[in-house]
Amino acid sequence: MKPDFSKPAKLFLIATLLYGVAFSFWELFFNLYFLASGFDKDYLGLIKAIAPLSSLLLGLPLGKVADRIGHKNALFFGLSVGLLGMLLQVTFSSPTLIILMGVVQGAGLMLYRISASPFIMKVSNENNRTMLFSLNFSLTTFAGMVGNLVAGQLPGLTSSLLNTPANSALSYQLVIISGIILGATCLVPLFLIKKFDFEDDEDRQEASPNPINSIRSLFSLKIIQQLFIINSLVGLGAALLIPYFNVFFREVHDMSDKSLGLLYSISSLLVMIGSLSAPWLARVLKSKIVATNLTQLLSIGFLLLAGFSPLLWLAQIGFLLRTVLMQLSSPLLENFAMEVSPPGREGTIAGIRSMGWQIGQTIGLLVSGLVQSRFGFSPIFIITASLYFLSIVVAWLYFRPMEKAAASATA
Repeated sequence: MKPDFSKPAKLFLIATLLYGVAFSFWELFFNLYFLASGFDKDYLGLIKAIAPLSSLLLGLPLGKVADRIGHKNALFFGLSVGLLGMLLQVTFSSPTLIILMGVVQGAGLMLYRISASPFIMKVSNENNRTMLFSLNFSLTTFAGMVGNLVAGQLPGLTSSLLNTPANSALSYQLVIISGIILGATCLVPLFLIKKFDFEDDEDRQEASPNPINSIRSLFSLKIIQQLFIINSLVGLGAALLIPYFNVFFREVHDMSDKSLGLLYSISSLLVMIGSLSAPWLARVLKSKIVATNLTQLLSIGFLLLAGFSPLLWLAQIGFLLRTVLMQLSSPLLENFAMEVSPPGREGTIAGIRSMGWQIGQTIGLLVSGLVQSRFGFSPIFIITASLYFLSIVVAWLYFRPMEKAAASATA
């Protein structure tokens, strides 16, 4: 049966598609831009760690803000601030201002991310919710596919037009800025969403007389503790390696910008196809948790293939299959987390979950730069694979019994 999405849901998906363009340009060339600008890997790790550190410190307050002002407003303001921070971070040359803009970027994108899942819950129903989560994820990757394919061609074109050296910092900078400007069009559909279309006001929370007690109360819930632990493990494993895959392919296999763009574009296409199949896989296996853990477990083998194969084509296959299998589970786990969240507190709980993720990201991004410059990529691949495996075991022990109990109760 074809899902019947509401107008706010459709506008949100359009915004997701447009924002994905900016993110794809950013992810593909941000590392290479700063390395080409003369910064070393230690400082690159520090720069990349600033945004998640900002998100970590502000996650809980921003979750409360999202619940108070409404998730539609939080989406709009969060993306506005986040995109501005991204733009200024690649515009300024002062290390201090670069770090400050990382804080701004992290705060804005954190507000957006912790508002997205609760917003999806509000504008969907039981019949189309899983598909909407999957579409949100797959459209991001579709934008990434198109963005990476286009972005991979632009540094060489920019260098030719400006008569600058290939792989120059200026070429990367202009490509990133163009992607951000194009991606900023995502604010238009978010602005067009009207509150009365989904009655966001009725779910806003009044200010707690004691926010610390409110947060402590949420942390006392076992499910919140479990989500926090799993997000921390996955966030740490991902931060150690995934943001630096472009550096790995450039240094270990000497891939060109065009080849990197094509590889990341194919990766995004496969992730989009995989994420759209997530609801089907969950139905076939009759479990979101089984589907999540199975795909994550298979991804670990391909992760190690990517890291230790001496052949470029095998490393590329490992990278592609790792990405699609690991990312296929994301909308399923996100949906499950929202389903077990107490009503009306989704934004705050999303902030707590994201806090776990950002702890892992902050540590991993900072440590990875230090390890790379001293020991290379081999230990990072091993540690990431181990952390992923541990998160799979923990998720199975925590959530599978809960899912079985819920299924028995509704049978």
